Amino acid sequence: MRTNDDQWSITDSVGRTALLVALGRALETRSDTALISDPYAAQFVADSGETDLAPERIEALLDADDDPDLTRAIDLLRNMMAARTQRIDAALTAANDNGCLQVVILASGLDARAYRLPWAPGTTVFEVDQPAVLEFKNQTLDRLDATTAATRITVACDLREDWLSALTGAGFRSERPTVWLCEGLLPYLTSADQERLLTTIGTAAPAGSALVFDVPRASFDLSQMDFQAQAFGVEIDELMLDVGEFAAQDWLEGNGWTTGSDSIGALLTSYGRSSEVFTEATGDTDAAAGTVGDSIDLVVAQRR
Repeated sequence: MRTNDDQWSITDSVGRTALLVALGRALETRSDTALISDPYAAQFVADSGETDLAPERIEALLDADDDPDLTRAIDLLRNMMAARTQRIDAALTAANDNGCLQVVILASGLDARAYRLPWAPGTTVFEVDQPAVLEFKNQTLDRLDATTAATRITVACDLREDWLSALTGAGFRSERPTVWLCEGLLPYLTSADQERLLTTIGTAAPAGSALVFDVPRASFDLSQMDFQAQAFGVEIDELMLDVGEFAAQDWLEGNGWTTGSDSIGALLTSYGRSSEVFTEATGDTDAAAGTVGDSIDLVVAQRR
């Protein structure tokens, strides 16, 4: 059970969800019709030692086609990560092109955007996460001799602590337009911690800054997602501390930001894929009940 001061490595608790994100990106990258390319994701999974999550093993299970529940869970994970990653990549690249030469990735996990995206000259990417997560990630990237077009700076800090001071101490300049990313983060914080996080970002985000994050709606049915996550050894209902209670998008609109959003399902459709994968993944064909894809929004906010 989560507590408000808990810690984790890359293989347990919230850390394991980062492995699932990497697995989803790895599976999508290996697809013949991939929407994204993340050449680092599979290596992160391999280096974790969690052999049950190896993309090759997952694909072999899919080929065997003898576990319909697992097949649905994998389809959900791969398509969700494809749509989410594609939209976030585009939003970060656009903000960078428009003058945000600082990028701050909060709870960066196994995000490899510092290496994957074509950053403008002079860009600095700051990654903030718990020490054990960053240590694991850096070991893999160092071993791969990964190179980046940006300057990458890691900041080992818990987001429930004074992370802005740590970020500033690492060279962040609060007077410069910045694009902020909170991918897969807000539901793992309490409502109070979410508001505190967004307030802190606002103090360090001048006009021209952007903020990108995903968030479940109040209608989000946690049991649907939890059923699928259990296939990968994750109990989502024990990890998420707030599912739609804090209206982050509304809060931002009232605190100096202009926001826009799309559901994950709508994004997947816009990329040429059917969002029916989310209905099939949950096993609920009642359109009135909604789906996971309908209940998670990808929000892009601009600082006024």
